[in-house]
Amino acid sequence: MALAKGYGSVEAAAERAVRGIVEEHGFSLWDVVFIKEGAAWYLRILIDKPNGVSIDDCTSIDGEINAVIDKQDFIDKIDFLEVGSAGLERTVRRVEQLPASIGKKIKLRTYKLLEGLPEKSVKCRLTAFDGEKITVEGDFGIKEVSLGEISAINYDDFDDFDKLMED
Repeated sequence: MALAKGYGSVEAAAERAVRGIVEEHGFSLWDVVFIKEGAAWYLRILIDKPNGVSIDDCTSIDGEINAVIDKQDFIDKIDFLEVGSAGLERTVRRVEQLPASIGKKIKLRTYKLLEGLPEKSVKCRLTAFDGEKITVEGDFGIKEVSLGEISAINYDDFDDFDKLMED
């Protein structure tokens, strides 16, 4: 996978089109994903807010987002539009998402077994990002991993779910 440095052209255009709507309603825009699944193309707008996103939250902005996307010149490429929560196991797929992820529990997957890591897939905490590599801390100690060695990063926040529900 390797972390992307930005959006593809459809994702970038969609992000520009919907960011204002998302932020006007008190949410943050976590990601815009344009992906082919089977024969269909999906445009996913993934939103977030401090105490989590509900189905009602997604529904509250779906109509406005749909209306704006319908006016875009790339609409002919989209079969399905989805507005959803970034989720507890959200994917960190762009470099721009790393600073907001510092301090979070993550599942880190690397392309190959790296010295200092017990496996290619580890649970750890993201503690730093310097623009070229991340620093993670886990049962294995502290390890720096260059972005090119990373195949995937997902949040691992299920341990924090009860805390979210208390707020």
